Amino acid sequence: MHEGQLLLFLTQLLLVLASARLLGEVARRLGQPPLVGEILAGLLLGASVLGNVAPGVFGALFPSEPVQLAFFEATAQIGILFLLLVIGLEVDVASAWKLRRQSLSIAVTGVVVPLALGTATAWSMFDGWAEVPTTRASFSLLVGAAVSITAITVVARLLLDLRIAKSDLGLLLLSAMAINDLLGWAVLAMVLSLGGAGPGTGSAIVSIVAVVAFSAFAATLGRSWTTRLLRTLDERGYPNPAAPLSVVVCLGLASGVFTASLDIHPVFGFLVAGLMAGDHRALSEHTRSVITQMVESVFVPLYFAGICLHVDFVAEFVPELVIAISSLSIFGKYVGAWLGTLWSRLPAADRVSVAIAHVPGGSMGVLLAAVARDQQVIGPQMFVAIVFASIVSSIVVGPALAWALHRRETGTIATFLESGGILSSLAAVDRFEAIDVLANHLAPQAGLRPELVRQAVRAREETMSTALGSAIAVPHARLPDLHRPCIGFARHLEGLEWNAIDDQPVHFVFLVLTPEGDNGAQLEILAAIARGFEDPQTRNALLHGRDEREFSRKVREALDAGALASD
Repeated sequence: MHEGQLLLFLTQLLLVLASARLLGEVARRLGQPPLVGEILAGLLLGASVLGNVAPGVFGALFPSEPVQLAFFEATAQIGILFLLLVIGLEVDVASAWKLRRQSLSIAVTGVVVPLALGTATAWSMFDGWAEVPTTRASFSLLVGAAVSITAITVVARLLLDLRIAKSDLGLLLLSAMAINDLLGWAVLAMVLSLGGAGPGTGSAIVSIVAVVAFSAFAATLGRSWTTRLLRTLDERGYPNPAAPLSVVVCLGLASGVFTASLDIHPVFGFLVAGLMAGDHRALSEHTRSVITQMVESVFVPLYFAGICLHVDFVAEFVPELVIAISSLSIFGKYVGAWLGTLWSRLPAADRVSVAIAHVPGGSMGVLLAAVARDQQVIGPQMFVAIVFASIVSSIVVGPALAWALHRRETGTIATFLESGGILSSLAAVDRFEAIDVLANHLAPQAGLRPELVRQAVRAREETMSTALGSAIAVPHARLPDLHRPCIGFARHLEGLEWNAIDDQPVHFVFLVLTPEGDNGAQLEILAAIARGFEDPQTRNALLHGRDEREFSRKVREALDAGALASD
């Protein structure tokens, strides 16, 4: 690389990253996934807009010289690999196993139905849709995979925005989508082995066996060994998050090398590496957040903007194809997930919400399309159609899911707060002791045995931390012998370590108990708590308040304010 090439390369990085981050933030402020803004940045700087408006400027900034293209492409490819690593970190094997009956049925039908629908449609339309030399089987399966995969990143962010990420429904959605992603990328790995330039059927069978075996190893021994290593580093006082970050990155690189040596795309290796490192007992929420922010703030915007630079979305836009792929993607995933909710016996009030949440293709759909295009399984028109379908489905899911959740009946949340359920000074040394104290205090008022409440709430807390950030935690459980929701509240003046995503101590602890078959009261309560206590002034007044009666009144007012904010 001579100085002129290096200067141009740095200029490209500056323009693309700055534009992608700026427009991504604008999209976020408008309530849309940052992916929308990042793609738009690539369209504006790329062949679609700048290439048509000022072709000379575009040619000077982004020349088609192979060496220059390779510089930027290699940097952008890091984005796809590390994004898959972050996605893998979201897969909680323990949670998925505990919820296996529900999450597996939803995930499997959520993949199989749109996969079958998309594959069958692409098979029948192969002569008209195929643009590059490839086999009918690989092309059809790729289209099926593209319309079946769900973007866990979009949904996770949406659950956080709606304040229900820590609820049982949020946990179920994340577990089901994690399995969905694993299935989708396993299908992609097998499709690429069968591709037009692929190694043939015999090698594809070997690849399928390797995908299954490697995934099984990662979910069992690999995860156990990685967890042990990360916990050892923490116990011996190695720098945090530097040490675990290094381990996770090296694990991703090693897994990518391993899968690539088996003729499986490295993205699957990085996904599985995240799976091995994702144990919540070993990798704190704060460390996980550091890794995610590093990837999402630099590598991901470069990648999503970069893949659009040299594709003319105007010239390659075929309305009929875009409508067909978008319809297959949205309708197929909605129906598939909805059927899964029937077989999993999910409460009727949650079925529509779960089905809607599976709709977005988002970053996962765009990634899959880009990998398939690079491997010459699809052409530019299908690439554009899949990208548009992924963006459209990600845009509609937010308002649709908010509507589905707000259809539920809402009451005055503070009426669930037991009259004697407020402790202005909690004496506990850790989160589990805090849970025990609150459970012992609240159980008699709810007509339940304290040991039953302690056991249920502890089991839920061990599955995933219930800290919301901003000094708030909401340990909760559904109980079969409970007839109405009950809320207990306690203030811990010194603050408790709760594995919070912001790495801050928890001062306010809500214990939320709801009936086993409740139709959404838990979601409403958790969302009201998050909204009612998001104001720093409210939290500060409660933390330093000394008058017992005034303290109780302010807690109830904050809860009701949070409930009203959802209307």
